[in-house]
Amino acid sequence: MKHLLMAVFSVILLAGCSTDGNSNESHAEAKDSTVPFEIPEKTTYTNNPQASDDRELQQAGDHVEDENGQLTLKAIKEGQTVEEIGPMQLVIEDIKVMNYSPSPDLIDYFHAFSHNEANFDYIKFTVAIKNTSDQPVNFAPIDLLETNTGEKKDFDDDFYLENLYGDYEPGEVKVGNMGFVLNETSVDELESITITTSDVMDEKQEPTHDGKEMTLKIK
Repeated sequence: MKHLLMAVFSVILLAGCSTDGNSNESHAEAKDSTVPFEIPEKTTYTNNPQASDDRELQQAGDHVEDENGQLTLKAIKEGQTVEEIGPMQLVIEDIKVMNYSPSPDLIDYFHAFSHNEANFDYIKFTVAIKNTSDQPVNFAPIDLLETNTGEKKDFDDDFYLENLYGDYEPGEVKVGNMGFVLNETSVDELESITITTSDVMDEKQEPTHDGKEMTLKIK
């Protein structure tokens, strides 16, 4: 997971829930930031059984092949985007758009995600999320994703399945990847994506803070 998983950053944490209650704040365009939370040193890369290792893909045209298939990098947005949703701090790093040809044993798995499961394009995110409060919460870093062409995905469309959705204990950090297949948007058409997080929910499944929308430029 490249720099996000190896770096140790300066920490500016907001403890506890916001005293302002629910927030309907929405950003027209998310801004890059250099003030993320600290990533635990024990966090290391774990091979995802559904996807090839893309860590060596740094420039458009780069290609890798491993036991899970073949990947070619089509586009990349480098840098970090940091957002705070109530007590939740979300870091998105290195958005990659890739063409993927899964190995034969994985093709059936992608039948539910792609119109052409043998070869398709997808968007992949490296993310980290921290619950900065002293209470357990429920949260989804991506509840809805929409491309600039109007193609929509929700959290059920994430094929990486790295358990980034759900319960977060006080102070808990989760780090991983999410991937969404592009069935209706060509790489040439893809200019930006709009991400909406879920609301932050308490133990009773009551919302404590509204989700946030952010638009990320790909080109």
